[in-house]
Amino acid sequence: MVTAPADRQRTYQGLPSGPVRPQGLARVAEVAPGGRTETVRVRWDTAGLRLRAHGGALERGPDGQWTLTLPGGAVHHGEPSAAVPPPELLARVQAYTGGRPLRPVLRLATRTERALLLDSAGRALAEVERGTTRAEGLDGPGRTAGWSRTGVRLLAGRRRLLTALDRRLRADGLSEIRPARPRRTPPHPGSAGAALTRYLRTWSAELLALDAAVRREEADSVHRMRVCARRLRSALTGCRRWLRTAETAPVAEELRWLGHVLGAARDAETMGERLAAEPVAREALRRRYLEAYAVLRQVQASGRYFALLANVERLAERPPLRGRARRGRARRGRGELERLLRGERRRTGRRLRAALAMPAGPRRDEALHAARKAAKRARYVAELAGADRAAHRLRAVQDALGGYQDAVVARALLLDLAEQARAAGADTFALGCRYAEQASAGEAALAQAGPAWRRAHRAKCWRPARS
Repeated sequence: MVTAPADRQRTYQGLPSGPVRPQGLARVAEVAPGGRTETVRVRWDTAGLRLRAHGGALERGPDGQWTLTLPGGAVHHGEPSAAVPPPELLARVQAYTGGRPLRPVLRLATRTERALLLDSAGRALAEVERGTTRAEGLDGPGRTAGWSRTGVRLLAGRRRLLTALDRRLRADGLSEIRPARPRRTPPHPGSAGAALTRYLRTWSAELLALDAAVRREEADSVHRMRVCARRLRSALTGCRRWLRTAETAPVAEELRWLGHVLGAARDAETMGERLAAEPVAREALRRRYLEAYAVLRQVQASGRYFALLANVERLAERPPLRGRARRGRARRGRGELERLLRGERRRTGRRLRAALAMPAGPRRDEALHAARKAAKRARYVAELAGADRAAHRLRAVQDALGGYQDAVVARALLLDLAEQARAAGADTFALGCRYAEQASAGEAALAQAGPAWRRAHRAKCWRPARS
């Protein structure tokens, strides 16, 4: 059955006792046969069925075409090939399989029969599909299983037709199949732990999803994965008072490692865009990016990387919360969030004021970089707590300090390139002009940091969302 929005289709366990009849169904004049099909598909997975455990499936159809359904529901197709999955699909499942090899685990033989519900003008209002499947295990003794399903999908009909069909099928003894919910033991609704758990689960799923995008070198994927790792690490370090840190600190440190690996490629990418007008710098940064990306791809094939993904998933599934974060009504949870936000606000303000008071020079540059990292963590913690206004205004602080930091890095690179050019007897005038441009751009960005922080510092911006 072709996928339709969830509110326009339903699936039931079992088969009706007889064919669907038009009597009693609004606007349905007749039921016409929609055809019969028989297919044999082979499902691939790891020995421990890790892809299935995440809600995904990789199958090869009777025509040799490969179909991958990812945990989020996205479907990708691969060209017909030999007996192994195509590389482009394998790249999309590495994060879910932990890099383990895939093999045929199940042969699925399905027989389906479709019926179309037509109105008086012959227009199809809905489709009813009856199917039986026989599954044969391929990775052990010849175990078999079978099941029957009935699916209903609206085409041009209204929701009340779906409701009428639902009543009829239930009266015939069928039961609707709903998506399985993960077995989780969430903290008390409204508690601080509930907010942290939601945040960790959201960004843990995003981290796994971005793995394939980075492998395929999709636009902006390295940056997005780096930000995702930062968000997760900020949640673990910023909320350490709610967590058993013996379990979370090693994962936070590994996220920091991954951020550095991603950062080497991303920084080269950013500098390449910033200095695109200078051919010498552009070429040097392109080489630096290719080297950093090659290292990143090696990391993505390592056991350390897959262990990190597994540990992040485990923490997100069941965070090791302390009692103060797990228990309490919404008011108490809101109080915990307010205390957390106050601490981040003080920490960011203290670092930024101290940095801005310093005279220009390397020490101030380092202090401003530390203030930027504090603003970044505060922004992510504000997101977690639902303090959207603070998160939005902290983005402006982060951007201003980031613009200055990018200029500092660009100036250092230009100086290095100028020394190399001078040693080779080449002209350095253009590099000097670029250096002056970056110095001016950096000071202009820094001038925005103070006003941006004054807007972000206002107390009413830091109020957490009500549960």
